[in-house]
Amino acid sequence: MEKLTLTAAIVVCVACGIVPTHADIVPVSSTIQAAVDAAEPGDIIIVPPGTYRESVRVLKDNITIVGPEKAIIDASGFVNGIHVGADIFAPSQNPVCPAIAVHNFTVTGLTVRNAASNGIFLSGVDGYVIARGNYINNGDYATYPSCSNNGHIVFNYAKGGSDTCLYIGNDVSVSVSRNRASGCTVGIQIVNTSNFLVSSNMVTGNATGILAIVDPLNPRRDTSDGLIERNTVTNNNLPNTSTEGDIGRIPSGTGILNVATDRLTIRENTVTGNHTLGVAITANPLAAEDNRINPDPNGNRVLLNKVVNNGTQPAPTLPGADLFYDGSGQGNCFSGNTYNTAIPPGVETGAACATR
Repeated sequence: MEKLTLTAAIVVCVACGIVPTHADIVPVSSTIQAAVDAAEPGDIIIVPPGTYRESVRVLKDNITIVGPEKAIIDASGFVNGIHVGADIFAPSQNPVCPAIAVHNFTVTGLTVRNAASNGIFLSGVDGYVIARGNYINNGDYATYPSCSNNGHIVFNYAKGGSDTCLYIGNDVSVSVSRNRASGCTVGIQIVNTSNFLVSSNMVTGNATGILAIVDPLNPRRDTSDGLIERNTVTNNNLPNTSTEGDIGRIPSGTGILNVATDRLTIRENTVTGNHTLGVAITANPLAAEDNRINPDPNGNRVLLNKVVNNGTQPAPTLPGADLFYDGSGQGNCFSGNTYNTAIPPGVETGAACATR
């Protein structure tokens, strides 16, 4: 049955363009790393069911790794479950992304668990797909593409992580769609990234649901030109126990939060049961740490969302509301939303926008 399921998965992947139509198959017979080392660019690595106690490093172009849910990478004692591409940049006043190290990487299926930091970490990767995997109880992040472009994170289940379940940072042209994220400080986080799509995800049981933010001391200087649509963001009320300075400041009980992102549209989402804020736009309290970044959000739209039953038990020192806008920046607007409470109360009449 596992062989049949795996073969079907490969056929589907080929049909939808995730893997190349002409490729050699490299079966895993000992370790996944040994199969990666033996593979040539363009090959498909097949991982049978079993538990693989290892960390996998990929530094080749056009590699595809495919396996069922019962193919488990147990990365206990390792920093990453899977590491594709270069090392991460060092935060500084003038940080630089690494050069592109890998072109076109795909992982479909597998369960990756117990890594000290990241279930899967990509750096300097151009063209990637992370699909239909389970990323469970990895220390900081389930998926962590950094300085990596033209990617798709789709149909994954991510649970547990002291920072973020599904993260994209310093990237260009990335989609995060039809995933489930729970049990993290932040369910989905977009950092210093442009041209992004976050669509049709289920985000529940985190401290914060979806966060789009500009962080200081990163290679890219803004988060911009994105769409967050048709997500279900509900009951994100875990206590925020993060010891990281920026994440630790995010209030528990927040649904969708835009911190100084520009030209972001938040539309047609269902945001309910978050104790502090439903959908919020704010200035960036971290901007003083980096004079290269603009502290204000500009040109954002919040429209046609269902935002109800939020803000009923707000975090200390904060108001609670379905919709919240601190008045910073220019060209930000709210229209056509279903909501009960707002700060300021006239947020839709005072900052209205066209619904399309």
